[in-house]
Amino acid sequence: MSRIEFLRDQIIESRSFVNRLVSELPQEEWFTIPENTDSNFAWQIGHLMLSQNFHAITVITGRNAQVIELIPVRDYVKLFNGMGSQHRSLKAGLISASTLKEQFDAVHQICLDSLSELTDYILGDALEPIPMKHPVANTKYEALSWCFKHEMWHSAEMEDIKRALGHPIRWV
Repeated sequence: MSRIEFLRDQIIESRSFVNRLVSELPQEEWFTIPENTDSNFAWQIGHLMLSQNFHAITVITGRNAQVIELIPVRDYVKLFNGMGSQHRSLKAGLISASTLKEQFDAVHQICLDSLSELTDYILGDALEPIPMKHPVANTKYEALSWCFKHEMWHSAEMEDIKRALGHPIRWV
């Protein structure tokens, strides 16, 4: 297995974990912020969608026309950016849960399609130009590695939100 295949598989596995959590919480509860937390499922899903676009697409191959056509990236950065964000929740009515889930899945598929076209030779390369310093990566390998680690971090938060809303932890 090549390193790029390994990274792609890790991104698939971490998303499978998140999708299990998503399937366990009814969409009507996605906008609820449980007591003693500062986030909700809707924000977590939007944040992971935007983060995957950033860490596994934009800094790897540049801005992607399919993503730009699919989601209003600039508007979503204001809603879902985690770096220095003062809010970690999304109010109901801005985006429907079903639309958010469709976009979440579509960006993931664009990511996987893009990664399928790459080889190990790009992994040591510097990131594609972005207007700020990447928070954790200097190379494409580091960005892709962070992508699935970041997603697993948020899956723990999502599990906690789900539990706080009265849905038991399930290990499948």
